[in-house]
Amino acid sequence: MPLYKKTEEANFSIGVWKIEEDLSFFEELFHGHPDISSEKKRLQWFASRHLANLMLGQPDTIVNDDTGKPNFKNSPINISLSHTIGYAAVIISKQFAVGIDIEAVHPKVERIAHKFLRDDEINSIPADEKAAKLMLYWSAKESLFKLYGWGALEFKTQLLIEPFTMGQSGELKADIVTPHLPLKNLGVHYEFFDGHIATYVALI
Repeated sequence: MPLYKKTEEANFSIGVWKIEEDLSFFEELFHGHPDISSEKKRLQWFASRHLANLMLGQPDTIVNDDTGKPNFKNSPINISLSHTIGYAAVIISKQFAVGIDIEAVHPKVERIAHKFLRDDEINSIPADEKAAKLMLYWSAKESLFKLYGWGALEFKTQLLIEPFTMGQSGELKADIVTPHLPLKNLGVHYEFFDGHIATYVALI
């Protein structure tokens, strides 16, 4: 289908694509195909690249730098992309570093929460909000990690999010704690929709 949602801000643009096409639809649009064995993962990969090209306004190739951060091969525009079952998401900016993430909300996140949150943070979450709020924390930290772009961050101790009351959408305040490039009071925006959570952040 066409774009599920598009948001134009002064300093960046965001697009979300609902993946309803077959794999063959995307394969015909790209000369190079990824070495990904899972058909579902290949479909998501293609959808995110197709959305990136639509937002750029012309075909381009996305390449990863030494840290794994994606970049347009022939354009200086900053980009971050994410995909999950059913959706792809992209954020682009001419001037600023950006990060985006999209996830399906699922209780399985509770099994790995200790890897990205302190015990007191986990224990403070009400039982009826557990899966959604843990997934919001995880997605927000994924967006922050992508914004940072240099890899080698410990999610639990270096990506810090201030306590918050969760809504359907909103903004979280966060810090990236590193010795050489600390980033303070970043605004991570989020929105729940259709059983998913999307987060994004721009270094403005």
